[in-house]
Amino acid sequence: MRFGIFLQLCAITAAWNLAHASGDSPRTLESFNDDWKFYPGDATNVPADDFDASNWKSVTTPHTWNTKSDPPKKDYYRGPGWYRKTFVANEEWKGKRVFIRFEAASLVAQVYLNGSELGEHKGGFAAFCYELTPLLRLGETNLLAVRVDNSRREDVIPLGGDFTIFGGLYRPVSLIITGPVDITPLDYGSPGVFLRQLSVTDSNADVEIETEVSNGDTDSRRVTVQVDILDKDGGTICKSTKEQQIKARHILIVTQRTSIKKPHLWNGVDDPYMYTARIKVLGDGKVLDGLDQPLGLRYFREDPKLGFVLNGKPRQIHGVARHQDWAGTGWAISDQQQDEDMKIMREMGVTGVRLAHYQDSDYFYQLCDRNGLLVWAELCMVNEVRGTPAFLENARQQLQELIRQNFNHPSIVMWSLYNEISPGNTNNPAPIVRNLKELAKKEDASRPTTGALAIDGIQKLHGVGKLNDILALNVYPGWYIGVPDDMGPIIDKWNGAYGTNGIIISEYGAGANIAQHAQDFTGRTGRAPKDWHPEEWQSVVHERNYAAIKARPYVYGSFVWNMFDFASASRNEGGIPGINDKGLVTRDRKIKKDAYYFYQANWTTNPMVYICSRRFTDRTNSVTDVKVYSNCPKVALTINGRSRGEMEGDSLNIFTWKNVILQPGDNEVKAEADSPNGTMDDVCRWTYQPPTITTR
Repeated sequence: MRFGIFLQLCAITAAWNLAHASGDSPRTLESFNDDWKFYPGDATNVPADDFDASNWKSVTTPHTWNTKSDPPKKDYYRGPGWYRKTFVANEEWKGKRVFIRFEAASLVAQVYLNGSELGEHKGGFAAFCYELTPLLRLGETNLLAVRVDNSRREDVIPLGGDFTIFGGLYRPVSLIITGPVDITPLDYGSPGVFLRQLSVTDSNADVEIETEVSNGDTDSRRVTVQVDILDKDGGTICKSTKEQQIKARHILIVTQRTSIKKPHLWNGVDDPYMYTARIKVLGDGKVLDGLDQPLGLRYFREDPKLGFVLNGKPRQIHGVARHQDWAGTGWAISDQQQDEDMKIMREMGVTGVRLAHYQDSDYFYQLCDRNGLLVWAELCMVNEVRGTPAFLENARQQLQELIRQNFNHPSIVMWSLYNEISPGNTNNPAPIVRNLKELAKKEDASRPTTGALAIDGIQKLHGVGKLNDILALNVYPGWYIGVPDDMGPIIDKWNGAYGTNGIIISEYGAGANIAQHAQDFTGRTGRAPKDWHPEEWQSVVHERNYAAIKARPYVYGSFVWNMFDFASASRNEGGIPGINDKGLVTRDRKIKKDAYYFYQANWTTNPMVYICSRRFTDRTNSVTDVKVYSNCPKVALTINGRSRGEMEGDSLNIFTWKNVILQPGDNEVKAEADSPNGTMDDVCRWTYQPPTITTR
């Protein structure tokens, strides 16, 4: 039974940012991020009051222990670490319920309060919550101890992956204080409220609201659940109330329905309109608990001929993939850093994001809601699978956490069950994927499921690929296989092989070190050189790959791999150890690579002009092509003030002047374009140094 367990001190999870207390709710949310003590290793008797942690390091959360060497090296630490925090339990909490919520801990966490174990949470990406009430010493000092371990374990996904597994309490920690009767935070990390969009059209939206009301009293209680749907300005547009009797020490699901006439739809980046569902639990004339939930009304489908159709209008998703990783902080990123990621993405014209290869922070899903991005949300089952009951149990747990914690986000339009499962697995992955798909459909029948197949997977794992509601392929023509122009035939082949039902290109791209440059790529084929990742070749790969994607409407969308460079400790290539450099932006977010501006020229309308190869400053060849990206109709080029002519771009907004001559010494390269916003220009400087001629 889905909702029947109450007040168990176990590692079921709770969402925090999803569960915003409504204005007059007695629920309070308190930061619990300061004054932690940390030890990087294992120790005994840590949860005991008399344990001496005076020499431990003082830290705040979010925190990770894997940034001493950044990016982490191949032998980076994967093992246990301990956190301790003392706090005084407020006497005003008497008669209330107190919960602690960890937004994530990588990968396994054991939590203790005053020497008693609250439970163990297996999984590094979902929130988890425990009730502290029975063990709190009100008005006295209490001790919380947490052992976190980012070691690889056979019973905890992911078992593989081309990314560094940072350890620690790398997302915020908080307290939730409620009255005896509340909307439970103890259902797999959900907010305790589920907004089901039963039917949405341009003229009407029918919504079902499930509220999980928990009665912590020793007596039965009569309560009323009130749901108000508020418009963007806070005005109430419809209301529903339902009265129920709840037994002592029980959870009751209260189900209500409401209709919204002529709804203002959530329409992606064009108009990400959001209603608010305000849920209150009332009793004895008082508000006992309450919270607000996002409600973005939309309808969508996938059409094998038209592509992704949102609110009746076909569009191709202009997507990128993203890792939760920054230089200097690893996974322990702030809200401000996540804001910066969103800003950079939207400035490039991104309309969708694949949050790979795991559940992201709730804060970033909220950013996607507000900015209108279409989200591919992903379970962290990567590369390797095991046919053991423990493996399947953990995969199911983490999938339930992913779906229940994020059910109400309108931005999420698909659930991904895996990434690049290898055909070399000893156990057949198809039954595992089938089990997870059945679970996903039971949890949420409104969204399709998918999973990213690598080229060997789409060839050899037909039993897995055919389970996808939407076929998806990770493929790198021009980087790992073939040449860039192979993308079109590859798409056609595999879409046809799986029934011509449409496809997503879930990864494509190439590496680029901004300090490596080249002009001549004649004859380049096959696998990319390990140590030579010139920025110019990344642009060529993206130009030709994207041309094939754009030309095929049955490609529902594509997700560039990757938006940002990210830590991958096993890699040592492209001149930068520990980094996957396929990002369009450097890991510190300071440099946008040339390929970033290729997409900006194709995905945005705000006038822009950008000269490529600008970092290729020292030249030894006087003859060069000059390439410019611009979304303006015409661009003019000058070298040292001398005109090289004006031209129109091609269908991908690429402008190329062939065989331009550089003079010895400094050269000013300038591109200009007229636009409705006035003249747009870009300038860079290249130095040509003629080869030294030696004589005998």
